[in-house]
Amino acid sequence: MTRLFFFLSLLLPLASSAADRQWMAAFGRATESQETDIVRLAYRHPLRDSEAWWRPTHVQFGGSLWQVPDIRGRTRRFDLNATAIWRSERPWGYLEAGFGGYLLSKTINNPDTRVPSAFEFGSHIGIGFSLAKNHAVGVALQHLSNAGLKQPNGGIDLLIVQYTFALRD
Repeated sequence: MTRLFFFLSLLLPLASSAADRQWMAAFGRATESQETDIVRLAYRHPLRDSEAWWRPTHVQFGGSLWQVPDIRGRTRRFDLNATAIWRSERPWGYLEAGFGGYLLSKTINNPDTRVPSAFEFGSHIGIGFSLAKNHAVGVALQHLSNAGLKQPNGGIDLLIVQYTFALRD
């Protein structure tokens, strides 16, 4: 996943970014545990245009509802998140990457997934395609872990399908 993030980071500076306000809805499933699902809603606010490739194009504020297997059966978790987004718009769609913090309502500890702290870091890479004016659908790979703040640091990988709607001024 690190190599893929590096490759995407090389492509992002090649295109101009059209930073618009966006609403995003995402549905995801854990790659290791087929019983862990998420639904996420988020607002993406554009940041000032910059010539520096390393500056994010948006900041995303969101929340997610999780369905997680637990000893007592499937349980729910919630998270609040803030993520820096690097999004490169193309005529056919977009490339994006993100990194941010996630605050979970409760830790996750089951045979497939170990998320031992409520504060997690999340990174993702994705690609999307334009559907119509201001609409896009995409897929992303996301990894959440606590970066070794608490052991065991197993983390979780998610495959995400997302829909974005740009609010053009």
